[in-house]
Amino acid sequence: MVRVAAAALLLLVGGLSGTALAQTPTAQLAQGVRAYQNLDYEAAASAISAALARTGPAALSDSERVRALVYLGAAELYGGRRDSAVAAFERLVVLDPKYRIDQLVFPPEVTGLFEQVRLTTSAAALVAPPVTRLQAPGDRLAMDLYAASFQQVDVRVTRPDGAPVRTLYQGGVGDSLRIAWDGRSADGTPVGSGQYIVRVDSHGADGRVVRSVGVPLDVTLTQRDTLPWPAPLPASSLKPEHLPGGSGLGALLTGLAGAAAVVALPSVVAGSGGRMGARFAVAGVLGLAGVVGLPLARRPRPLPENIAANQALQLGWQRQADSVRAENAARRRSPVLVIHAAPWRPVKSP
Repeated sequence: MVRVAAAALLLLVGGLSGTALAQTPTAQLAQGVRAYQNLDYEAAASAISAALARTGPAALSDSERVRALVYLGAAELYGGRRDSAVAAFERLVVLDPKYRIDQLVFPPEVTGLFEQVRLTTSAAALVAPPVTRLQAPGDRLAMDLYAASFQQVDVRVTRPDGAPVRTLYQGGVGDSLRIAWDGRSADGTPVGSGQYIVRVDSHGADGRVVRSVGVPLDVTLTQRDTLPWPAPLPASSLKPEHLPGGSGLGALLTGLAGAAAVVALPSVVAGSGGRMGARFAVAGVLGLAGVVGLPLARRPRPLPENIAANQALQLGWQRQADSVRAENAARRRSPVLVIHAAPWRPVKSP
């Protein structure tokens, strides 16, 4: 009979243990909260601690861990274990520096102890958007820094091995602060593609770094597309700048006709036969004038209005080309950075 009773007891204990192990952390948390509400603080602390201890894919989410630590701290406090309550609240502050206990849910004893712990814990969180594209000169990766209490912090961009890239902020922060990074290193040049960390070091009252968190970044650098060169001015858009010249035949004929007329003038017009040489000289001049006027009459005549209009068009095209050249040079100096940011997490010094 004794052996049968012992075997039954072992089966009962084994069944209870199997049931407990089969519970999910979420179910254990819910069990612990019910025990707290029923004023069974010992059972509440036990169930919640078991839920927090579970790891792997079935572990509590961050929001569930926050809820678990609130109830664990309260259960430990009312169970007479103040040090354990302080430890639970400190874990909560580190997990979520922004968290504040709801005074409508928990009594002043709990909220008061939590505030004491929060105000003496140097902890910070850094939240960045999942994807940021830096392609214009004023673009920045904007991150929100949250602090549990007033503290001195250093915010730096580093390589995963700890090699410094750039310091973004050094100083005090009480509640929250906007941190921005333009994707450039300390010397002002864009960083290359690769892995980076935006690291926040929180200092204690003695100035030493007591806690560090970081946002992992995956940066991809690509050259920006350049603008196409402006199309050449079509010939149809330009006005003719000269009138075509004549054949020159008219000028030649006019000169020759004048010369012939002078030669054929009656002697009475010439005055005396002694002036025949003078008449031939005049005729020669007129004939020469006709010959000289031949190429002059063939030369095109400029149109000043059309020339000015064409120059204005060409100047406009040149200005457009200069603008494209300057813009392309600026784009080559400012490549596009695509930054993928992961959620913040605790980091250790390399």
